[in-house]
Amino acid sequence: MSDLVIACLDVGSDEVRRECADVLYCALPRPPVDAWLLAGQVLERYPGCVLVLVRRVGGGCVVRDRFPGVTAGCAAALRDGPGPDR
Repeated sequence: MSDLVIACLDVGSDEVRRECADVLYCALPRPPVDAWLLAGQVLERYPGCVLVLVRRVGGGCVVRDRFPGVTAGCAAALRDGPGPDR
């Protein structure tokens, strides 16, 4: 198995690395709805990315994946369900 490319969205990674990333994460916490929307936008912007994690204000994180059901088992402890808390 080859190594995964993991890159940060907001600090320390350049655009070339983000474009090659399998997993992208956001280190800066966002409000729950914003985190959910950002994760979806990241999947649209970076077609090679299969998993996005965005920290939420107040704790936890939003996890969205390109292929629901494939990575969900791996991310079950982090998965945020069908959408943001309102």
